[in-house]
Amino acid sequence: MYCVTSFIVYGQLSPANIINKSGAQKFVIKMSTTIVFSALNEEVQVRWQNTPIHAQCSDLWCLEDQEKWQSIRSQTKRNEMAASRSALQDILGQDLRQMYFVGGKPEHPSGPISISHCKSGAVAAHSPSLHVGVDVEIKRTQLTKITSKFLRTDEQRFLEDLGTQDALQLIWGIKESLFKLYSKGGVDFREHLHITTLERNSTDSGWIGIAWIYPTKNREVAKACLVQGRRHESTYICLATHRPPMAPIETERFTLREWNLSDAHWIYELNQDPEVVHYSGDAGFDSVETTRGLIATYLNYQRDGYGRWMVEDKNSGEALGWCGLKKNPWGIDLGFMFFRKFWGQGVATECAEATVKWAREKGLPRLIGRTLTGNPASSRILEKLDFERYSEQPIEDFAVGKRMNAKDLKRWEGQYIVMMKLDLL
Repeated sequence: MYCVTSFIVYGQLSPANIINKSGAQKFVIKMSTTIVFSALNEEVQVRWQNTPIHAQCSDLWCLEDQEKWQSIRSQTKRNEMAASRSALQDILGQDLRQMYFVGGKPEHPSGPISISHCKSGAVAAHSPSLHVGVDVEIKRTQLTKITSKFLRTDEQRFLEDLGTQDALQLIWGIKESLFKLYSKGGVDFREHLHITTLERNSTDSGWIGIAWIYPTKNREVAKACLVQGRRHESTYICLATHRPPMAPIETERFTLREWNLSDAHWIYELNQDPEVVHYSGDAGFDSVETTRGLIATYLNYQRDGYGRWMVEDKNSGEALGWCGLKKNPWGIDLGFMFFRKFWGQGVATECAEATVKWAREKGLPRLIGRTLTGNPASSRILEKLDFERYSEQPIEDFAVGKRMNAKDLKRWEGQYIVMMKLDLL
């Protein structure tokens, strides 16, 4: 008889040794490998474990797992199960006796977890704050025969953008990870799981995008998720995460909250006023439906934990515009845009002040404000909040290497970009 044992050293699990009944070491399971994705690596841990050989059940697992282990007759399946538990142990730094299952989904007191395995190995994910789902797949050529069961019409564009084999593997793996994150049952992969954007990430040769879990009989509210995928050895590993919606920010007069799909008509109307977008560089949308597409593919809330927020009047519920943060190459940018009829009423100052307070409470280190020399009103708002100027450069120089509208560059010709900063720590 063989058993898996683990040793805790300085709070971490050492490699699990496989010992035969005479006490002689027969095989060694190496420590699992950290899988790095392009986003959320500080909030989610993902580890890969190659399938061990002849591994059997450990008394360091929960009772449900031990019972499941006893019911498995296939040594291959036992190896896969042992690999997934080994990867999870390495993440948690403790044994798995506290793990339990709710509706077939594994849970742990330390936070959401997810596991998946295949013949090559297993993967585990854990986050103390985000809902997670993870999936690992080997190449499955038969996916081309079942696309009607999981591929939506508008998702077919990914086949051309990413290549058919990669796209099908990723879409299937992402939807498997979404299914594991959801864990409520009654999910149709084509009807309820929708990938709205998926693109290659230049930083790690992986893919990143946004997907939605639409309402089912077991859940009434649509849920946006950040989805990521990458190759590892001969497999595809996909990760889905969901960050619960931010609690609205309340000021004396206004509420700042995350955008939702019903805000599309407000954002569309806001961007139709040429005076409103004159200094923003934002282009008007073709239609309300195009604006809905922006919201449906908006990465920032799920990736960064913040973004541009809708501003509403607390009494009437009327939309005034937006204010919020955006992660840019030069830093975390504070921005705002409001309907013209609300200008000159202290709306931008009140909302920007609340945003700065929120950022400070969340521990963000610094905020950046950008204005043009032709827009002194925005500069005055930032100065009221103690932003300090640290750089000025011609708009033509600032635009080098950035995706800026040629029409805007022509309109702003001769002006300077004023960069301002506010240190929060």
